Amino acid sequence: MTLNFTNLKKTVLLFVLLTCWLFQAQAQRMSVSGKVKSQEDDQPLPGVSIVIKGTATGTVTDAEGNYTIQAQKGETIVFSFLGMKSEEVVVADQTTIDLSLTADITNLGEVVVTALGIKREKKALGYAVTEVSGSQLSTAIEVNAVNSLSGKVAGVDISTPTAGPSGSTRVVIRGNASLSGKNQPLYVIDGVPMDNGDMGSDAGMWGGYDLGNGISSLNPNDIESVSVLKGASASALYGSRASDGVILITTKSGKVKKGIGVEVTSNYTAERVLSRFDDYQTTYGMGRQGVLPTSIENAQTTQVAWGAKLNPNVMVPIYNGEMKPYGAVNNNILSFFRTGSTATNTISLSGGTEKATIRMSVSDLRNQDIVPGTGLRRNTFLINSSLTLADKITISGKVNYINEKVDNRPALSDNPNNVGLALLGIAPNFDQRWLSQNYKDAQGNYVDWNGGNIYRINPYWSVNEIENTSTRNRIIGYLQLNYAFSKSLSFQARGGTDFYSFRYTNFSPKGTPTVTSGAVEELSVNVFENNFEGLLKFNKQILPEFSITAYGGGNIMRSGRENSTSNGQEIILPDIHPITNFRRQTNIYQLYKKQINSLYGATQFAYKDTYFVDATFRNDWSSSLRPGLNSYFYTSLSGSYVFSNHLENQRFLSFGKIRGSVAQVGGDAAPYQLSLNYGLLEFSHLGKPMGQVFNTDIPNADLKPTKTYSYEIGTDLQFLEGRVRLDVAYYNARTVNQILSLKIPVTSGYNNAVINAGQIRNKGIELSLSATPINNTTSGFSWDVMLNYTKNINEVERLHEQIKTYELSAARWAGAVIQAREGAAYGVIVGRKFKRDPEGNIIHNAAGFPMPTDATDQAVLGNGVHKWMMGLSNTFKYKGISLSALIDLKVGADIYSMSNALAYQNGTAEETVEGRDAWYASEEARLAAGVSQEAWTPTGGYVGKGVVNVGTAEKPEYVANAKPVDPELYWRGFLENSPEYFIYDASYAKLRELTIGYTLPPSIISKTPFESISVSFVARNLFILYSNIPNVDPESGYNNGNGQGFEYGSLPSRRSFGASVNLKF
Repeated sequence: MTLNFTNLKKTVLLFVLLTCWLFQAQAQRMSVSGKVKSQEDDQPLPGVSIVIKGTATGTVTDAEGNYTIQAQKGETIVFSFLGMKSEEVVVADQTTIDLSLTADITNLGEVVVTALGIKREKKALGYAVTEVSGSQLSTAIEVNAVNSLSGKVAGVDISTPTAGPSGSTRVVIRGNASLSGKNQPLYVIDGVPMDNGDMGSDAGMWGGYDLGNGISSLNPNDIESVSVLKGASASALYGSRASDGVILITTKSGKVKKGIGVEVTSNYTAERVLSRFDDYQTTYGMGRQGVLPTSIENAQTTQVAWGAKLNPNVMVPIYNGEMKPYGAVNNNILSFFRTGSTATNTISLSGGTEKATIRMSVSDLRNQDIVPGTGLRRNTFLINSSLTLADKITISGKVNYINEKVDNRPALSDNPNNVGLALLGIAPNFDQRWLSQNYKDAQGNYVDWNGGNIYRINPYWSVNEIENTSTRNRIIGYLQLNYAFSKSLSFQARGGTDFYSFRYTNFSPKGTPTVTSGAVEELSVNVFENNFEGLLKFNKQILPEFSITAYGGGNIMRSGRENSTSNGQEIILPDIHPITNFRRQTNIYQLYKKQINSLYGATQFAYKDTYFVDATFRNDWSSSLRPGLNSYFYTSLSGSYVFSNHLENQRFLSFGKIRGSVAQVGGDAAPYQLSLNYGLLEFSHLGKPMGQVFNTDIPNADLKPTKTYSYEIGTDLQFLEGRVRLDVAYYNARTVNQILSLKIPVTSGYNNAVINAGQIRNKGIELSLSATPINNTTSGFSWDVMLNYTKNINEVERLHEQIKTYELSAARWAGAVIQAREGAAYGVIVGRKFKRDPEGNIIHNAAGFPMPTDATDQAVLGNGVHKWMMGLSNTFKYKGISLSALIDLKVGADIYSMSNALAYQNGTAEETVEGRDAWYASEEARLAAGVSQEAWTPTGGYVGKGVVNVGTAEKPEYVANAKPVDPELYWRGFLENSPEYFIYDASYAKLRELTIGYTLPPSIISKTPFESISVSFVARNLFILYSNIPNVDPESGYNNGNGQGFEYGSLPSRRSFGASVNLKF
């Protein structure tokens, strides 16, 4: 599957020339011109939308509020502007129409984008849809636009691993519903479904790399709006892939205006470390048993801080024999990381007439991460155009090309190349900068620094010698034809494609501790998805107060994925990366294809602009299920009632609506789970290729589609003429027939059996409250407040008669796992606990050490999913100045921090200081007395907090533990025996975003060649306002999979400060 970029360039060029050639084609009409102002301050309004009602003919006002439009006598001109009440004027004989628009804070006619890209009035919807404007995303100056949604949309949980700007993002809408699926929404870009699969972001218990996912590559400056379709009723028309919700992204398009508009946006941000290592001790240095390291052998304990008390006046050898002071080093870990930076420049050209519109943009993004050597460069090109022919035919299309290159993505979790993991264990007297000077010798060989621990590689070797690069080329586009049979009936045909190629190389030179002979990994992935659809639309005012809108259509979706993985070992010539330079090579090739055929339809009824009813249906036929079981039909029904239309007095309650919906959505399986799969081996016999069955799971030809049944009720209320707005929703969703792998005895020849099993329920409440406490039109000062709140209650109601737990993720240490457990919430953290008395105190044995439960006694220790979330923003405006702040709050999740567990094992945690002096004094006395440890009664040491049983097992009697022990042995046991002590509350509150902006007034702009100039200053992730976990960011995690709640060797989180300039002319 090869992408021909030469043909692509020719096609794009032809498309641009055709559009420009027809750009001025338009019908002859009377010219109507005028000026539009704001009634509040009598200032001109630039950007007012002016459209001939019932047609596609329109324009917008310029910087002075002036406009010109071609109209015919008797036609109605509609003037509309965001935040203003729309006005309609019927054209008579006048050629000049001036008017003033008044503020409309009620916004009752708000229009949002819904399924299939159809724009509808929000008051008519029977389900929840939240729309976020593109300006809210671009102002945030995030490399990944989706991250900017955090805290802004009720019901949406966004999390990112600590891989930085090149990493992936996990988005979950209304809770986890799938055991084996991704639990992430379908992304639809301008009507084209986008593959959001990750290339390898499962940095699990043994570590790995986050290679990003698809949605992270979009240019925020090209986004017009984002609509979040939350429930099954909202997303049912998109079929099985929309069972976890849909995020619709609409990109910017050309507008009707005089001439060609030019827009330039430049952003720059600087990134610094946000995390603080605030619970590390600076009392004791490297070594063991309180002994000062005096030899090179002892100095190899650079990642162990059980040595003597620090004294900067004492000189000790380090790993390479140099003598260094034995004193504490300030900001030791933080000094490894640099100041990162991101610079983005976007230039766009746009324009249009009544018959044709076009917008083209080019962007360049350059990022340097805080991890040395890590960087990202992204270039995008977008062209979006439409052309109307003969008043009945409209042709529109889009091509979006993205090229992204990433150098040296950071390793995560337990990967030996993870610099975070290496740095976290460094003793407080060992300056990590010493490693930068001596990580290799004069011949280029690796220099051991930590006693031969090959799984903790010198971080400077990792960032300077180990190389990984990736390149992604992506094209998203469509071509659409609309034909209007009449004002009531039209047909739409569309072909859309999403194609990308991904190339990744990871090179380890000769001498790398884990692969001393050198190694390389090459990954090549090609992915495509093509959608062909037709849609018939009908819209008719049947009676003066009754209207009907109906849609009916079909879709053919074809997708494929081609994976090629090659591994080489034993390098022949140094520093030559291609796999042909390695003596041993292995290759794996995989090909996946899938097709879904669909028929769908929708009907919408409206009566008196008060009562609204919607009904949808869809039937999918999937190639990944066998005939007879591959057809699944689902429907939705929703309605709303605007009861405020029946209120005589609307002074207090300006608007009121109740809504409700019921729906079901189906889901299919991944390809090739129905029958045996075969492949060729790397060797042959008698010159013939050898083959084998590649399945590790027993195939199941009788798999049934997954089904989700849901209902939702809610209300929309506006008070005091729209000054206070409240949206509340309650939802309840049940997902059944989960498709998962059941572990079976290996004697069967397989590891798992693929079955239908499992039932998960999500129910919860969403609340969005916004208010305008101050809106002084005289002074130009306003204050807007927005609060959104989400509480989701999840339960795994049923799994299978043979299993009561299903593993989602496993930890590196102490046997902890994350499970879906029958009767519990999704994502519980499970492991051994410490034995406790009835009062909850840890029971210690006679030797003074804590006693874990039996290995088979696995208990629920926490849950990695937050119970509730809240976002709070305040926006103040004064004339052209704006100030906005967003606080993001999540409560109720837990996290197993293996980074902190490692700090206790290595003696770098503050709590490990207690009892050391007393133990070392006791040991000194014991040695002086010549007594063995077995015969000696310690005179001091660490006394574990808890109790000891002085009675019997049958009749226990607990007293306070008073047995002093070696602190080093005590805390090492905590890491190895149970994860319980290192399960922390992962609740947090962050100042997620702070923005100060200024837009020059029209009185100044009119004297310049520009239409508008705006400047903004932005800070992201400015402060952690609340956290209950030391040393790591509570958002930390090492992948974006279903098993959330583990972190290990996490890289620091980042805060950013930046500025943006936007020029239009």
